[in-house]
Amino acid sequence: MRSKNKIIKVGYLLSYDYKFIFNSIKQIYDFSDEIFICYDKDGKTWTGNDFEIPDTVFSEIRKLDHQNKIIFYSDTFYVEELSAIDLDTRQRNMLAQKMGKGGWHIQIDSDEYLVGFEKLTAFLRKQKYLLRNSKKTPVNFFVNFVTLFKQTEDGFFVISPFTESCFLITNVPEYINARFPQNSYSLKLNVNNIHQSWARTQNEILQKINNWGHSSDFDTSDFYNKWDHLNQENYAQFKNFHPIYPKDWQELKFIPAKGVEEFIVNFEKKYPQQKIKMPLKLKKRIKLYLKSLF
Repeated sequence: MRSKNKIIKVGYLLSYDYKFIFNSIKQIYDFSDEIFICYDKDGKTWTGNDFEIPDTVFSEIRKLDHQNKIIFYSDTFYVEELSAIDLDTRQRNMLAQKMGKGGWHIQIDSDEYLVGFEKLTAFLRKQKYLLRNSKKTPVNFFVNFVTLFKQTEDGFFVISPFTESCFLITNVPEYINARFPQNSYSLKLNVNNIHQSWARTQNEILQKINNWGHSSDFDTSDFYNKWDHLNQENYAQFKNFHPIYPKDWQELKFIPAKGVEEFIVNFEKKYPQQKIKMPLKLKKRIKLYLKSLF
């Protein structure tokens, strides 16, 4: 049985985009209690394609683990008769079970970089009364996606404004659609989660599109062609262009940076994380606290 002090539990799904996880771990490592890294032991994506994670990736991750808090978890996550999105959901639930009951469950993808994680975890630790009997006080927190859409030599095209919701944290880790939780009580935190997402090479974009959980929900060829032809002369023409939920991606803006590490630093300076408060009125906060006692 794990210690009750394990309040901040972070879980990763590691796949063909493994190279991004190092920058992500650096953002969250010092302020997490446990970190789980989950990958398919057969080297299969959710669409049944093959991939391979080099042994050096695991050895480099172990070098980062100076506090011995990283746990690797491999299993068979590809099932031929299930859709990609169903397999996405299935793997997240299996990972949640591996992470164990209790604590705040935070599932992060390898290409996501949480800004201000120290302040986020400080907030969550203050709300630990919600962990006493989470079935009576179920709550999810979602944050803002800062989606990087394309990288050039000079910087990144970024989807703006940062209003696309990212479900991230729950005290009842039971998922029904990717990391969308079964519990419907959700609160929005003003926290930014930088998503490398589409800022990749051409080959990586093709691989992402063909293996994405939503790959069967839109015209992937048309989407790729639009992405491929995006440049500083035409980016202003991209309006309401999300392939499934158009209004989630209203427009693009360009932010200079030589690489993603520089982008993260510059972004945190421009949009520093403020102190996080529970987004509820006092009466509702008291009601939640009282429910947690009985």
